[in-house]
Parts: sequence; structure tokens; C-alpha cells
Amino acid sequence: MAAKKQSVSKKKTAPKKKVVAKKSSAKKSAPAKSGKKATASRAAKGKKPLKRVVRKSKRPAPKRKAPARAKVTKAPKAVTAPAPEALKMAKVIASVALDKKAEDILIIDTRVRSSSVGYDYVVLASAESDRQLTAIHEGVEQLLKPQGTFAAAVEASPDWVCVTYDVGVVAHFFTPDKREMMDLEGLWKDAPRVAP
Repeated sequence: MAAKKQSVSKKKTAPKKKVVAKKSSAKKSAPAKSGKKATASRAAKGKKPLKRVVRKSKRPAPKRKAPARAKVTKAPKAVTAPAPEALKMAKVIASVALDKKAEDILIIDTRVRSSSVGYDYVVLASAESDRQLTAIHEGVEQLLKPQGTFAAAVEASPDWVCVTYDVGVVAHFFTPDKREMMDLEGLWKDAPRVAP
């Protein structure tokens, strides 16, 4: 038994071997310069240019968590209050515009957003000249004056007349170029259309 203990104790007390790195037989060179200059100077000396060594990580890249998606809830459809006076006025304006040879007459129902925009219907019509625009505006004014309805605001320019009525109707009379530029149909593309 004593012999076994001695051999065990020898193993424990035996010195550990040190690992010595082998020296390379290559000559030590001057520290490498960075960039193209170092490569050019090495080529001038007749040596091969240094290659870049890209080290890859042994560990896999950490997985990134996708951002949490917010739940999208649709707003309930707004109940649109009927506006018979506004609809009647919009149709009257459209008929006067038709009588005055206006083109592309359109009535847009904006009651879904009337609380935010301030009106229920938008009437759009195109006219070829500023005289025709004025004639349409004056025709609407003459028809509504006996009923006691007057425009709350009128904004006129040579290529666009905008008339606002308190009932909840806004009328836009444009030249075709101005109408295309303003693109109110595109602005209200999701709103329903009403037949004039």
C-alpha cells in the first residue's frame, strides 16, 4: 500500500510541462504601414503585398428580437347624420353649373368627417374661362337669393372660385388646369360620390 501512495504522490508533485511556442525562421520586418503605401513599398522591395486576414467569430451572431407589433384596431364606422338641406343645396348648385355649361360636375359626401372639416358636401365643377366661372357663381347666387340663402364666404381668382354656404356646402368652380393641380377628388377619394 505504501508503494501505491508514493506513486500517487509523485504524480501530484511532478512539475507540469510548459508549452513553448515555436519561433518562426522568418526575419523580423519593420512594422507594417497602413493602406496602399505599405503595399506599394513592399512591391518595390520585391516582396508580396500583405493580405488582409478577416477573422470570423467562433460564436454565432446573437439573434435579434423583432420589435413588438402594435395591435391595430379599426375605429367603428361613424354614423352620419342626414343633412337633407345641404344635399338639396348641393344638387341645386350642380344643376345651375350644368345649365351654365360646366363640365365634370361632382358632388362629394363629406359627412363622415364633417365635424373636422366643417361642411357636409363639396360640389366641384370645371369651366373653360374666368367669365364662365363668374357666370356659374352669379347663376347660383341669383337662384338662392329669393330663398334667403346667401354665401358665407366667397374667394375668387381668375382660375378658381370657392363659395362657402352656412348650410354645410362648399362649391369649387375651377379651370381644368387648376382642378387637376388642386386634386380635390384625390383628397376625398375615400368619400362617397352623389349623383348631381
